[in-house]
Amino acid sequence: MTWTWLSCVCLAALAGSVSAQTVAVRDEPDRVILHNERFELAVGKAQKGGLVSLIDRRSGREMVAQQAWPRLFTLALTARDSDGRQRTYVSSTDAGSVDFTLDGEAGTQRLRMRFHNLGGRGIECTCSAAVREGDPYVRWRLEEVRLPEGLALEEAQFPFIVLRAPLQEGQEDLAVLGHTKGGVHHRPGAWKVGQAAGATQPGWMCAQFGSYYDAAAGLYTAAEDAKGYPKSLWLRRAQEGMEVAWSAPCFASETFALDYDVVLTTFAGSDPGTPTDWRDAADLYKAWAEKQPWCAKRLVERADVPQWLKSGPAMVRFGRDWLAQPDSIERWLNDYWLKRFRPKTPLIVAYWGWEKVQYWVTPDYFPVFPSDEVFTGIAKMNRRIGGHVFPWPSGYHYTLMYGAREDGTFEWDDRERFAREAEPHAVVNRDDTTWLSKPSWLKGGENSCMCPGDPWTIDWWNRTCEQLVERGADMLQVDQVVGGRFPPCYSPKHGHPPGPGLWMAEVFRMQLETMLQRCRKINPQAVVCFEEPNEHFIQQAFIQDYRDLEPPWSGPAPERASVFNYVYHEYLPTFQSNPRAGDRRTQAYCLANGEIPHFVPSRDIGPGPFLSNGGFEEWRGDVPVGWDRVGGWQGETWNGRCFRDDQEKHGGECSVRLESTEGDTVQVSRNLNFGETLRIGGTYRLSAWMKSRELAKPNNIMLGAITWDIKSKGGWQLPMPSPEEGWVRREATFTVPAGADFLRIMMHVSGRGVVWVDDMLLEEIAPDGTAREVSRPEVPPEHDLMRQWVDLFAGEGRPYLEHGRMLHPPKLEVEGNPEPEGGMPVVMHNAFRAPDGSEAVVIVNAADVPHTANLTWQGRERTLGLGPWEVRLVK
Repeated sequence: MTWTWLSCVCLAALAGSVSAQTVAVRDEPDRVILHNERFELAVGKAQKGGLVSLIDRRSGREMVAQQAWPRLFTLALTARDSDGRQRTYVSSTDAGSVDFTLDGEAGTQRLRMRFHNLGGRGIECTCSAAVREGDPYVRWRLEEVRLPEGLALEEAQFPFIVLRAPLQEGQEDLAVLGHTKGGVHHRPGAWKVGQAAGATQPGWMCAQFGSYYDAAAGLYTAAEDAKGYPKSLWLRRAQEGMEVAWSAPCFASETFALDYDVVLTTFAGSDPGTPTDWRDAADLYKAWAEKQPWCAKRLVERADVPQWLKSGPAMVRFGRDWLAQPDSIERWLNDYWLKRFRPKTPLIVAYWGWEKVQYWVTPDYFPVFPSDEVFTGIAKMNRRIGGHVFPWPSGYHYTLMYGAREDGTFEWDDRERFAREAEPHAVVNRDDTTWLSKPSWLKGGENSCMCPGDPWTIDWWNRTCEQLVERGADMLQVDQVVGGRFPPCYSPKHGHPPGPGLWMAEVFRMQLETMLQRCRKINPQAVVCFEEPNEHFIQQAFIQDYRDLEPPWSGPAPERASVFNYVYHEYLPTFQSNPRAGDRRTQAYCLANGEIPHFVPSRDIGPGPFLSNGGFEEWRGDVPVGWDRVGGWQGETWNGRCFRDDQEKHGGECSVRLESTEGDTVQVSRNLNFGETLRIGGTYRLSAWMKSRELAKPNNIMLGAITWDIKSKGGWQLPMPSPEEGWVRREATFTVPAGADFLRIMMHVSGRGVVWVDDMLLEEIAPDGTAREVSRPEVPPEHDLMRQWVDLFAGEGRPYLEHGRMLHPPKLEVEGNPEPEGGMPVVMHNAFRAPDGSEAVVIVNAADVPHTANLTWQGRERTLGLGPWEVRLVK
């Protein structure tokens, strides 16, 4: 039987007869059709295998955009003996001819396409597409690429599909990828041609799937790779529509094949009448993922996980300035944590800046900062209060130089030792050079990267970890190896295949396993993890650094999509890597997503001025306490300096002196969060005394009312005086605008200049014009929210928030329908299923005002009155 192509008139009938359909592959004169209960897909013969139609059988809608020459794949090629910089590309449309054959076995029907003499270069390629009984997908497989002598395959992009954008006129289109930081892309069909979003694995792809959808239906695609081959997925706005494609980087001669299926199907809301949601796509993916090795055991089932880590821990992180004053760490732990929070709650105590030289300067870590003796004492003190010491060494990075000076030298220069001991084991580029980079945190310095495909590197890293455990660490993060990602290495001497490949996942898994083994010989309770999730290593990790609040694009704050938490919440506890002091909205988001409570410690506990250390009397190294010297902005590096000056001052014992040279900048700044103390709508005055010695151009102390996604709501300035004016008091009066999250104070000198600042004061202006200094409350603004979070995570909510499976959030309507803020709803909620099968909803009112929420869940409607920043667990 031969089918004719369906007319538009037939589509509604097709949509209404889903249950009668079975899987089939049909050969038509101009196309081959594959169908199952969900979809009907066609590849064009004249189009040489390109996808020409995809009909969602439930809605009856066509999803594929019209194209003259749709491609199924593209291959990136180089000359095998070249440096790899000059690539050429051939696509399915470049085939001299294509053979279409149909075959199959019990329950499976398959289309196999053989592409001959691609681009006239003698390249052969075989692809297949299969449908199976009881399987919702079409399964694509790149079965073989055959290359003539002298050519190398660098990348295989397969399969391509170009969708209508939007899928239907008048409906909002959306997209979500399995990206650690991706969020929900709203209206990607309105992107400019060429604009794209993508994810890579290893790297920023935490789950191997993507979706493009609207309220009625959408496309789901996934790479069902159980081993960990390198890959990427992208959505790109093409001229004709939304291009969706997978890519496999490689370095292959003679032959290449994908060792996994790329699947594709249509999907819709989980319940009839429910709008399509990205979680519907994630459910499809999870059904496959839970059968893979990385889901062998949930957290509660793992015997290798210490009991304390299953007991609802909280977390705090201290930086180098705290390590320089270890008494301040002990005060925070004793006077704040132990006195004000749930007794016997395990506390993860992370440390940044413990490296001997400076933050992230590797690998000459020892003795650690401020000294081995002090650090070991801090670790012992942490253990006494139930703390677990957690440093983050910088993975495979090797710092060659740090801190560029004007004369061309560096504050730290380790190039000689690198060349002597480490360079033979470093990552080698395609052109046989050593891999190098210049990350901003090295301040003009340079990194290389060691290759873990070389056994020397595996041992080198493990020796670093052993030394940290000997100094008291019992948790270690492989930092800066994001999602297990490091540059592909082409060395023929390390013992691994050259170029990107499966070996990269295999050696990183070996690294995590051997690292744990060696650390546990010293501390049997030691645990390990790495920066940003990669599902392939869930069973090797014990806790997960997660950063879904850090979207990788600029512009308005996106709607958040906590993909990794949704798919894998019951398998690995997550923590937000970079929490912001006083940002209760993002803390509420993390609470609702079942993440570990993460504190940003403050020295300002107890009564005192809200703008602490405005007289610049307290210092940590070369920066006043509570202030930061900014190293740069938007790609610029700022090398200007600030100093404590005991000689030139307006009051007290000292002032801060800012110095910048021509073409450079110095900025010392701090943030003060708006809230109950520094109020939206309140009127305030910031004043400071200033003096300059030279000032090549006008500069200011700048004030900005800023949102958490770095948007300005207003700004003010305190002009810096000319040298002849001497000490001058400047002030700015301002009213806090709606929508701002914090006040940023920036002492900023650009170009040649020397400026002193002293006796800075923040006052509130009353309606009668009187002023009083703004005082801080006894505890930080986020204290009450953090207390509720800790109590729930370690107590009644632990079976759900730490160990529960995330479910689709039930319907929640907030009276007054308040607008989302910062890409997050004002009242946040999620549902979880505990290991015992019970379910609960956690709800957070992330607002300074009460809200009434109507929850529809488990067949009941409940009206909940929520106070400001109240957390509720509903069972």
